[in-house]
Amino acid sequence: MPPRPISSTLIHFLRQNSPDALHITFAALEICNHQNGQLLHKVQRPQSRIILQKMPQKGMAELTVLDNLVFSFSFQFQTLKAQKFHDVEMLSLPRPLDQGRLYMDEEKLQLSFRIDAPDPTLRVEVTHVYQGILKLEHPCTRLCRPTL
Repeated sequence: MPPRPISSTLIHFLRQNSPDALHITFAALEICNHQNGQLLHKVQRPQSRIILQKMPQKGMAELTVLDNLVFSFSFQFQTLKAQKFHDVEMLSLPRPLDQGRLYMDEEKLQLSFRIDAPDPTLRVEVTHVYQGILKLEHPCTRLCRPTL
């Protein structure tokens, strides 16, 4: 079976009317940390996961990073308009994260952000590169949603 195209798969999900979240497992994740232009740390993780969901605000989505080196976090972004590639700003990043970008094409999902620090020489640039969709799951259907 040929690999699933990443951007087309995510765009297709975001265009659906379902309020469910999409849990995505990728074959590979590479995380690189740089400080002052020097590589600090490089980690490769198999079967890394993210959660994608639409926000109530039209044109917005949220992505939750589950396999970060220190802590899981979420950010919002404007929904994807292009079919083959997308490059947007991460919105609502939790402190101390800032200056985030999401880039996506058919072969990879790349997240780049900075871990801020009061001393500029201590700031760390982080890049996550996800490749190869292994599994797509909708773990909660409308039947398991609590009633209001």
